[in-house]
Amino acid sequence: MKHRAEYEICGRYEYLEEHHLIPGIANRKLSDRYKLKINICRACHNNIHNKKELLDWSKKRGQKLFERKHSREEFIKVFGRSYL
Repeated sequence: MKHRAEYEICGRYEYLEEHHLIPGIANRKLSDRYKLKINICRACHNNIHNKKELLDWSKKRGQKLFERKHSREEFIKVFGRSYL
């Protein structure tokens, strides 16, 4: 049985790709460091990067995960802004 985070958006769990919840060149390494990643199917991964509302969802989800262990002020210090 797959964990929910592995098929977060559509429910499919074949051909999963790693998605950095806070995207961008500089933020990719930070997302790795703070484990702000999910595994999703290729179609959902493409949709996140092509649809503003899904990209916003991704950033908010990443910040919420970060704030489980750290403060909002620390998120802003690390990522430069709040998405919430």
